[in-house]
Amino acid sequence: MYQIETTISFEAAHRLYGIDTYSKECSDSIHGHSYKVTVYLSRSEITTSGMVIDFKYLKKIIKETIENKYDHSLILRDIDPLVSVIQTLAPEQKLNVVSDSPTAEWMAMTFYYELFHKIKEIDEWVDIVMVSVQETENNIATYFEGEY
Repeated sequence: MYQIETTISFEAAHRLYGIDTYSKECSDSIHGHSYKVTVYLSRSEITTSGMVIDFKYLKKIIKETIENKYDHSLILRDIDPLVSVIQTLAPEQKLNVVSDSPTAEWMAMTFYYELFHKIKEIDEWVDIVMVSVQETENNIATYFEGEY
């Protein structure tokens, strides 16, 4: 079994509206992070070119799937009253409206499934092991299927 990992980064803001948390600055205020996303892939046998997958191609998929969509954007939950305000008063704002609270855990799961489908389209033998989203130097959320 072979495993590789690659990391990308992007800047984004979010607000965790409507969640029960002690951290009012996260639920009441728009705030930003310098996110780092690490994607771990595996393959039982390497390709004839000696790779799990070409890193250049993998980076392209990640850039198109995650970075282009989320970099320098504002991520808000669909029930957040700020969504309609921003759409009305600042329609040029790069806004991502999502169906759940845009936590690092939500991002890790969402990125996992978005990348899973894209990678399986090009190579059915490559598996995504897990996706980690680091929102601060000390806080990282990871999503993977199965048991730990």
